[in-house]
Amino acid sequence: MLLPVLRFNFASPQGKPRTQSELIRAALELAQWGESRGITTVSVDEHHATGQGWSCNPIMAAGMFLARTSTLIASVDCALGPLWNPVRLAEDIALVDNMSRGRLHTTVGLGYRTVEYDALGADFSRRGTLMDSLVERMLSVWSGADPDNGVCAGTWTRPHPPLYVGGGSRATARRAARFRLPLSLADHLPGVAAHYRELCAEAGIAPLVIMPGPVNRGMIYLHEDPDQAWAQLGEHILWEAITYGGWSVDQRSLMHLPGVQTLEEVRASGRYRFLTPDQLIAEVHDATDYGPIVLHPLVGGMPVDEAWKSVQLLVDKVLPALT
Repeated sequence: MLLPVLRFNFASPQGKPRTQSELIRAALELAQWGESRGITTVSVDEHHATGQGWSCNPIMAAGMFLARTSTLIASVDCALGPLWNPVRLAEDIALVDNMSRGRLHTTVGLGYRTVEYDALGADFSRRGTLMDSLVERMLSVWSGADPDNGVCAGTWTRPHPPLYVGGGSRATARRAARFRLPLSLADHLPGVAAHYRELCAEAGIAPLVIMPGPVNRGMIYLHEDPDQAWAQLGEHILWEAITYGGWSVDQRSLMHLPGVQTLEEVRASGRYRFLTPDQLIAEVHDATDYGPIVLHPLVGGMPVDEAWKSVQLLVDKVLPALT
């Protein structure tokens, strides 16, 4: 099944409110236009204390996209669970779940930046315990088991809105299996996926794993001349790669490139790629497990007209050839 995804984080080197407003407006228009042309999903994430306009409330961001569309799925990848009040997060998700009639899919993850925990008054050293408490409380809220204690009115999706446990470690797999929830992996990690499936088999539950494919492990940008695109537009990708890579000394996800500093290093990583439509079509045809096609059209404050060109190439040339 072909899964075309648009990823948005609204971040730019300037981080100015008016710049972010322009990027948000463009993202909403791209999603609304793309929905009727084969785009199935938008992906949003959560970060704090960046000073660069990074999306800080993924549930609200997802709700904006879902309010403007009728079939699109909004995937939160991911909400930083320990930074949320569990009842607040459960009610916010329930509200969007009802409004969109089940089109919000939320992954909760631990996060890894101590500055974010400090900014929101959470104890980084207790993040695992906080995550367990969050998931347990959210599931209780949605079940209606405690109707007199700050519980939302109910959810469209039963028994609860789509909720995934995200990360990249065996501990993540254990948490997902313990709560009988799907596992969303931050990279192609077949060993962790196998561990989760073993735990699910022991518990007698059906496993569900979301995982990037072995070939396509990153963000794609479509352009008729990739070399020219790297020369003229690569600075936007370089900014995001350096910024994101500087947040961790470990490769926390498929998009983390710790220590990266040059455009050549970013290109060599294969995590951000300019491709022609024909190159993308050939890749998909040649792969047995390609995974989602994820475009990041406004990466690093990419000019809006260039973002439109990339998405138009996807819907006009790539999707017809693959469907």
